[in-house]
Amino acid sequence: MSQEHPNLIRLKGFVQQYDWGKTGSASLAARLSRHALGPDFPVEETESYAEIWMGTHQNGPAHLFDDPSTSLHDLIASNPQHYLGDALLKKWKGETHVPFLFKVLSIEKALPLQVHPDRALAEELARKDPETFVDPNHKPEIAVCIGDPLDGGAWGEDVAFTGFVGFKPVDDICKSIVSVPELRQAIGDEDAVAAFTKKPSRDTLKNIYGTLLSRPQDAIAPLVRALVDRISQYPGALEPETAQLVRTVDAQYPGDAGVLSTVFFLNFVKLRRGEAVYIGADEVHAYLAGDIIECMAVSDNVLNAAFVPPRARQTADFVRALTFTARDAAHWRLLAQPYAKSRSGRTLVYDPPVEEFVVLGTRLEGSQQETLAAVDGPTIGIVTAGAVRVTVKGEVLDLEAGAIVYVVPGNVILLENLQAGGAQRGEMWWAAAGV
Repeated sequence: MSQEHPNLIRLKGFVQQYDWGKTGSASLAARLSRHALGPDFPVEETESYAEIWMGTHQNGPAHLFDDPSTSLHDLIASNPQHYLGDALLKKWKGETHVPFLFKVLSIEKALPLQVHPDRALAEELARKDPETFVDPNHKPEIAVCIGDPLDGGAWGEDVAFTGFVGFKPVDDICKSIVSVPELRQAIGDEDAVAAFTKKPSRDTLKNIYGTLLSRPQDAIAPLVRALVDRISQYPGALEPETAQLVRTVDAQYPGDAGVLSTVFFLNFVKLRRGEAVYIGADEVHAYLAGDIIECMAVSDNVLNAAFVPPRARQTADFVRALTFTARDAAHWRLLAQPYAKSRSGRTLVYDPPVEEFVVLGTRLEGSQQETLAAVDGPTIGIVTAGAVRVTVKGEVLDLEAGAIVYVVPGNVILLENLQAGGAQRGEMWWAAAGV
């Protein structure tokens, strides 16, 4: 194989500094950036480092680590057959993008209350507002917890990620509306409330939720303040976890409608290391805290309705996009399974119901090695702990935590823990197509 078209390529990722990210070296994204972007990338202790992107999306494209002037997309476009593979090109004719966007997220406070539109709505939004919606794709996603337990253990032993995902069962929402007067007042439409509590349905849920999110901030904020004051004065006014959630989210976004539209309407999900959730297009969510691997179809489309300034809210389209399907928290879990293409049994697969990607997690202890059989599409991997040697067709890279690689389709991947004599594990996470 000539060096002109290698099979193993080190990548330079892209860091996003959204204000919900952890600050300075407390951020996993920042700590990994030394090898994800190179030692010249500055980490300021007062700045937020939210995400590392690994892919070809135009809002944060990866480049070649040894040739930063060349983007991964440019490389793929030079020979799509080699870099994407025949199987992917047969499925998506003319494609020059990796079909997924792979990320590391380091979350300090709640992300915007959001939904990612399905393909039909994404295409419509891209036509109407191409500057905001730069691609016409859907964005189903998974999140895998990879961090340490959250400080203080407030949410339970070993809990390392928290977030709001999907609507609660309607009976639970009804109970909150009946028992929390500030919530009813915030909705502000007694007829809509009565219709929902009498006959809960997608339509009646949509009506009260859309009404709540459409209320002006100055109408909502005093009611949130009144609720926070009441649960402080009367500790038994709400269940302890619910009261703590109200206080936590209000401290981050004082008086925001999101305090009510998350805590009382959405499932509160807690993950331990290695646990995951899958969120399809048109499903509501707002991650709250923790470090995760995230993977999605290649899109940056999002509609926000809370935890952002009023001018940045797209409430009408947000409500229009939602499925309003109410399920309990267990529905959103995505269980890891043994990976059939792992020859040593040290890799797990997270396989969501989408055609664009799977996520793999490889863990090496001591002198362990792993071999991953070839797949028909591209693979991107990042070392998140220790140091790992990656070998593909005689091409070898020794990688420290943060280093990112691209593996061309049709290649066996050999992995070795470079700290075999020590106690530290080697850990890599992968996104792959064509599995």
